[in-house]
Amino acid sequence: MAQPRPSLTLIVDVDERIDSEELRLEIGRSYTYVGSALMRTHAAGSDDAPVENTLRMLVKLGTRQYLNAGEEGSDELWNDVMRTWFENQFRKIGNQTLIYNKRQREIEDGQELMFTWLEVDLQNGQLPVRLRMNDVSSIEESAAEVLSVVRDAYNSGKLGDKASIARISMPTAESWKQQVADGAVAAAKRAEEERAAAEAAAAAAEAERAAAEAAAEEAFLESPELVAADEEGEAVVEGGGVEAPELVFELDEPTFAVDYSTWTVEYTDGTSKTFAA
Repeated sequence: MAQPRPSLTLIVDVDERIDSEELRLEIGRSYTYVGSALMRTHAAGSDDAPVENTLRMLVKLGTRQYLNAGEEGSDELWNDVMRTWFENQFRKIGNQTLIYNKRQREIEDGQELMFTWLEVDLQNGQLPVRLRMNDVSSIEESAAEVLSVVRDAYNSGKLGDKASIARISMPTAESWKQQVADGAVAAAKRAEEERAAAEAAAAAAEAERAAAEAAAEEAFLESPELVAADEEGEAVVEGGGVEAPELVFELDEPTFAVDYSTWTVEYTDGTSKTFAA
């Protein structure tokens, strides 16, 4: 029996301050690969507030239930269909945001588009889950597994009454701030280690090259052919060359892997709580 196939509408929700006809055209060209793409705009909290954009996944699966574990067939549908589907979609979205920005950097006056959140509306919006995108505006395929952890916590009652949950955001603002700071320190350390390693490798290569040249020159000068040519007054011409290295298509790499183990759960009464996965 064929498995049901979810459909996706991808809402590209951008700050109205960066809205333009060119941006709308580029989004239309680029994100239809992921799913039906619609662009929306929102007002900033204030004139000097940082730009914050969100990708929102509206997932449709007809009347089939996959969120509430008590529904017949829900667990099977989640485990057999939805988990793999979300992993695939996260991979597509993560790659496409990187490709989009790479292309924009190569276009004259191109405008990069950075996203803060990927929001997944589970079960037709019954449970919105927001995941922070990393510092290069992408998301890892493996992050989709967090949705299974959320589903388990939601069904076990760990997060409180289901009807009272308005949205889950991860990680918490405090955790994200610390991760960014730690990531910057770790990146600086890696850069210094890579620089030192590159310098050491270059020095070793230069020493090896010089030794090889010296050995080759000594062997060349002592060769019978050179002696005979020198005696006959023939010129010796040095030849050879190195081909340019082949360029490899590379996308941006994040500074750090986002840790989604802390959540902020917002409730319909305006309150919120912090949970650890």
